[in-house]
Amino acid sequence: MRQANVIKGDIIFQWKYGFYFLYVLVILVYMIIFSFFEGNIRNIIVSCCVYSDPAAMGMFFMGALILLEKSQHITSSIVISPVTPTEYIFGKVISFAIISLVVGLVLILFGSTYNLFLCMAGILAGSILFSLCGVIVGTKVSNLNQYILGTVPFEVIGFAPVIVYRAGIMWDNPLMLIHPGCAAMRLIEGNTDMLPFSLISLAAWIGVLYLIAQRCVIRMYKNVGE
Repeated sequence: MRQANVIKGDIIFQWKYGFYFLYVLVILVYMIIFSFFEGNIRNIIVSCCVYSDPAAMGMFFMGALILLEKSQHITSSIVISPVTPTEYIFGKVISFAIISLVVGLVLILFGSTYNLFLCMAGILAGSILFSLCGVIVGTKVSNLNQYILGTVPFEVIGFAPVIVYRAGIMWDNPLMLIHPGCAAMRLIEGNTDMLPFSLISLAAWIGVLYLIAQRCVIRMYKNVGE
């Protein structure tokens, strides 16, 4: 019940500060962009956007959300409440995963996927990965400029190899699935080839990033309490 309340609180906070309105604008912009392309090129562009933009927006908004909480001293209230670091992380990640899934499913309507269930799993995995990265950076910084600089390495590593991979370079090389973004992209495409490798890669990376995020949140709790 407490976890559900934490998720609900994060969703209300996101709604209050217009995050959902910005997501709607993103959808409208991409609808216009997609209308200029057809065939396989359009499918590639849509797939890349389904992977990158809900996830990227989630990571950017994650930083904004955490910084807003810090500036309004909400973090101090959270620290003295019964909310654990795990519940704090889950609240952030799940609330952003919900909206990322909705946005991703709307965008994929303009492209194609061979398996809607796998596509949903890929969208959620990408959102979780980048949201955890956002938590890691957001808990360590004190202003938006620091956050933007801190997320640049995650964005470059998270996006560039995946876009190249989706363009067809080393598409059939299983070693590329070590990169979680490439694994998520195959799920978004609904591609069942090398599915076990994709799932193992995503599970491993999500687990590693969660452990790092947990340590960062615990440290933030301690710093606020001092």
